[in-house]
Amino acid sequence: MTVWKDWRHVVKLDPDRDTSDELLSSLAASGTDAVFVGGTLGITYENVNRLFGRLRRLAPELPVWQEISDAESILDGVDGYAVPVVLNAGTTEWLIGAHAKALARYRPFVDWSRVLTEGYLVLNGQAAVAGLTQAVTDLDREQAGAYAAAGEQLFSMPSIYLEYSGTYGDPELVAEVSRVLQRAHLFYGGGIDSYEKAERMGRYADTIVVGNALYSENWREVLRETVRAVK
Repeated sequence: MTVWKDWRHVVKLDPDRDTSDELLSSLAASGTDAVFVGGTLGITYENVNRLFGRLRRLAPELPVWQEISDAESILDGVDGYAVPVVLNAGTTEWLIGAHAKALARYRPFVDWSRVLTEGYLVLNGQAAVAGLTQAVTDLDREQAGAYAAAGEQLFSMPSIYLEYSGTYGDPELVAEVSRVLQRAHLFYGGGIDSYEKAERMGRYADTIVVGNALYSENWREVLRETVRAVK
């Protein structure tokens, strides 16, 4: 199942943050292509399941994918699973260790047609995910391109995800990664809170991901303008 290849705009919601019913209801008619449910800290089965249930009730037609960061929080019934593999992790735990542990438990039940492997590059050294994974974040454009090429060519990953975690990234780095990739789908997430930023990153990324900005007071404008920029 490769529906994600057609996505231009995705919303990422954190189960550990307060999300209003108004925002969830607005997603249904916003033009966004899908919702990722996931985060780094405070992720539990209970809060993931609660957010998923609210999405099903308030935006029932919108595809909901779980981005897995904790094997204890995996849900049944979502439309798909996105599995981050942190290519620039400073420890093998987030490159293969946590994944192998999860598969030792869940492998007989996995429907691989609903799993998307994401070759993650964590590029904001101040982000919680950088601390958790001990990521080597001070990559220049050429180094980032090399990591992305390794993910695509050596590990046959179908997607590369540039994660700036709330900080707007370097458009030239994103452009370089886009240039290097031959087949992999490029996701970009980080600091997209306006039409201009969405349009700029949307030139290079196949899909932009809007997350933290939706927890601000002007979330309605952010949602409307970022969708408009890439659609």
